[in-house]
Amino acid sequence: MWARLTTYLGRELATRLGLTQKAAHAVLRVSFAKVAECQKRGLGQFHAVIRLDGPNGSAQPPPSYATVGVLSDAIRAAALRARITVESGAVGERQLGWGPQLDVREIAAFGTDAELTDQAVAAYVAKYATKSADASGTLDRALFCRPCQGRGATLLPHGTPLPCTACGGTGQARPLPRLAVARHVRQMIRTCWELGKLPEFADLKLWKWAHMLGFRGHFSTKSRSYSTTLGGLRDARRVWRTEQAHANAGLPETAPDTTLVTGHWAYLGSGYSPGVAPLAAHVWHRRELERQFTAEGGC
Repeated sequence: MWARLTTYLGRELATRLGLTQKAAHAVLRVSFAKVAECQKRGLGQFHAVIRLDGPNGSAQPPPSYATVGVLSDAIRAAALRARITVESGAVGERQLGWGPQLDVREIAAFGTDAELTDQAVAAYVAKYATKSADASGTLDRALFCRPCQGRGATLLPHGTPLPCTACGGTGQARPLPRLAVARHVRQMIRTCWELGKLPEFADLKLWKWAHMLGFRGHFSTKSRSYSTTLGGLRDARRVWRTEQAHANAGLPETAPDTTLVTGHWAYLGSGYSPGVAPLAAHVWHRRELERQFTAEGGC
């Protein structure tokens, strides 16, 4: 749905500016950052910061005729046009769209004398990114049992199911009655789990995302040109951790292309340890007997 919205947003902007899509892309660019918030009633909503930049990104302002009013009207029109038709054997054909609760506002300032800065906008996004778990009271990790992957049983090599000892065959890492959540939230989690186990809803994997009330999207996304990239953040974090490791170990400063060796290898021996050797010999003996039995025509 969000991808459809951003696609139609570019088209609506071009229409309102009297330009083709190619010409509009040459003079401005749409950037955004959004977070998903799960409400107390279990429905999800998005909080998004949408910005118009110049053709080269945030380092260049958009043209003067690309005003806030034009962007606001384009957002409302794009939200009405964004539709997805899905077909399911359980519920038939459905058309999905955005709900009527669309609130478009200009971010002018955060207080009487507050200045609109990058840090202020980041704080606005972070507010709803951290508010989601507190508002709905959902779980912070998946509910399904990891050893059996939510199936309630593990398969032996010859295909025979063996009840999972970790979850007692329920497929749940934590039993639903013991979840420290509100009664309404527990019921929604139970509904997602039970619907996810039905054959007609198997493709949705609701049981896997029951802890998020069935929402399996990214809680936070942004366009590439909105700010720094995730790759840039990883690089900066890697450099910082390397500098911290050097400082803690008291190592000298080295060039970026230098390979620093902080340990050495020593030869300890070959073969199995004394405790494992009899077990390995037993396994080898059993496999040898099976090969002989097969070669002699056994079945």
